[in-house]
Amino acid sequence: LVKHLTVIMMDQNHAGGACDSVPAIRDFVVVQLRMRDKKERSPFEDLINSRTKLLHENMMLENTQANLSKQISIQTEELRQLREASGIEGGGSKCQKCASMQDELTRNLREKADDKQQILKMTQQVRDQQGVIEKMKLDMKEMENTIRTMREEQKSAVARMKDVEASLQVAVEECGSRTIEIDRLKPELHKLQAENFDLVNELLKLKGQMADKYNEIHSLMEEVESKKRIAEAATSSSNVVASPEVKDDGIAASEPVSFLCRLPQRAKQTIVAHEKSEIHALAHNSSGAMLLTGSDDRTMKLWDARTSSRLATFSGAIKAVMCVAFSNDGNYVLGASGDFAVRLWSLKTKRILHTLTGHQSKIYTAGFTPDSRHAFSGGYDRMIKLWDLHEGLVFKTIACSSSCNDAVVTQEGSVIVSVHLDNSIRLWDFRTGSFEHEMTGVHSQPITSVCMYPGGTDMVLTNSRDDSLALSDFRKYSCVRKFQHSTYRNGVNWNRATASPDGKFIAAGGSDGSIFVWEAEDGNLVSQLRNVHRSAVVACSWATNDQLASIEKEHQMVIWE
Repeated sequence: LVKHLTVIMMDQNHAGGACDSVPAIRDFVVVQLRMRDKKERSPFEDLINSRTKLLHENMMLENTQANLSKQISIQTEELRQLREASGIEGGGSKCQKCASMQDELTRNLREKADDKQQILKMTQQVRDQQGVIEKMKLDMKEMENTIRTMREEQKSAVARMKDVEASLQVAVEECGSRTIEIDRLKPELHKLQAENFDLVNELLKLKGQMADKYNEIHSLMEEVESKKRIAEAATSSSNVVASPEVKDDGIAASEPVSFLCRLPQRAKQTIVAHEKSEIHALAHNSSGAMLLTGSDDRTMKLWDARTSSRLATFSGAIKAVMCVAFSNDGNYVLGASGDFAVRLWSLKTKRILHTLTGHQSKIYTAGFTPDSRHAFSGGYDRMIKLWDLHEGLVFKTIACSSSCNDAVVTQEGSVIVSVHLDNSIRLWDFRTGSFEHEMTGVHSQPITSVCMYPGGTDMVLTNSRDDSLALSDFRKYSCVRKFQHSTYRNGVNWNRATASPDGKFIAAGGSDGSIFVWEAEDGNLVSQLRNVHRSAVVACSWATNDQLASIEKEHQMVIWE
C-alpha cells in the first residue's frame, strides 16, 4: 500500500499537482480497503451460512422433541387411566388396547432417544462451528490491528514523503547553485591546469639540469680519486723497502692490507650505539670506513669504523628503523622503517632527498642496486617495490605470496633474490619484475636474511629460524652447504648473517649473544666469540677492509679484531 501511495505521490508531483495529491490518496485508500474487506470476508460466507442453517435445524429438532415429550406424557397418563380401568372392570378388549398403547409408547420413546442422539450430534457440530467462528473473530481482530498499524505506517510514510520532497527540493536548488559555481570556476581550473603543466615541465627541466651537474661533479670526483690513487701508489712504491714501525706490543703500526681475511679473536671496541632503544640494523659502506645503525628510537646513526666515533644522526622516521644501507658510490644512505616508508638521505648534506611511500605495512628490507641509481624495498605487505632514485618514484611493484623478510640484487643488477616468511627463496627479473624461480626445501622455518656470497657470483648466503645457515647456487637452484651448531639459535626474525670478503668464513649471531664463525669450505665451526654481547645478536657485517662488526638487541655495537 505504501509502495502504491509513493507511486501516486510521484505521479502527482511530476504532473505538477501537489495540492491534488490528498484527495487522490484518500480515494485510493477507500477503494483499497473495500477491496481488501471483500477479499477477506468472502472465504467465511459459506461457514456463516452453514452455522445459521445448523442453528435453525437444531431449533426445529428441539421443538419436535418438546412436542414428542408432551405426547408421551399424554399417552402415559391415558395408559395409567386404562390400567386402572382394566383393573376395575377386567375387560379383555381394554387389555388389548393397553398393549397397543404400550407398543406405541415404546416406539415413541425409541424415536425420542434417536432424536436426542441427533440433537447431541448437532449440538457438537454447533459447538465446533462456534469454535471456528471464535477463531475467525480472533483472526479478524488481528487483521484489524494490522490494518490499524498499516494506517499509522501510511501516515508516517506520507509525512516522510513530504519531508523527502522538501529535502529533494532543497537539494535540487543546491545542485543548481553548485552547477552554476562549477561553470563559473571551469575557466579558472583550466588556467591552473595549464600553469601546473608548465610548472611540471619546468621542474623536470631543472631536475635534468641538476642531474647533469651531479654527473659532472661525480666525474670530477672520480677523476680526483683516480689521480689520488695514482699518487698514493707512486708514494708506496718508493717506500717499499722501509721497515714498518713496531709498537711495544710487537704489532706493526702500519700493516699492508692482506688479500686473505683473518679470523676475529676478540672485541676491539664496544659502543653503546642507541641508548634505551633496541637496535635492528647494521651496515658497512663499500670501503669499510663507516658504519650505519638503525634503531627503535626512529634514528639512524653514522659511525667512523676506525675510531668508533659518531659522525652524524639521521632522523625523520616516524617508527622504528628496520633496515639500513649505503650506496656503492658513497653518496647516499637509506633507511626502511615501520611507518611504511623508505627515506633516502644525502651522505654529504645529511638531508632527506626522497621519502619513498607506497607500502601498506611494515618494511623489513631495502637496499641499492650496484649502480646506485635504483633501490628496492620489501615488507610485511607481501610486496617488493623498485624505485627510481632520480625521480623518487616507484617504477615496478612485484606481488609475492608471502611476507618479504630480506632481499638482495646480484652484482650485475639483473636478478633480485628475496627470502620470505614461508621458508622460500624467490628469484625475480629486476628489469621486468617477472617471477623466475622459487627454491624450497633449503630451510624449514622462516628465512631471516640473504646476502651475496663473495666466494661465488651465483651464490647467496641465507639465515633461518630453523637455526641453520645455507649457501645456495641460484643458477642451479640447489643448496651447496649448510652451517649448523648444537648451541646456535637464531633469536629474531630479522637476524642478518654475513661472509668475509674473501669468502673463507661465514659469521652469524646467536640468541645467547655469541658470534659463530664457520669455515665456508667444509662447514665446520672454527670460532665462537662469547661473553661480549649481553643479549641476542641481530646483525653482523663483514667489511671489505676485513672488519667484522655486530649489534645486539639491547643497545650495543661491537667491532672485532
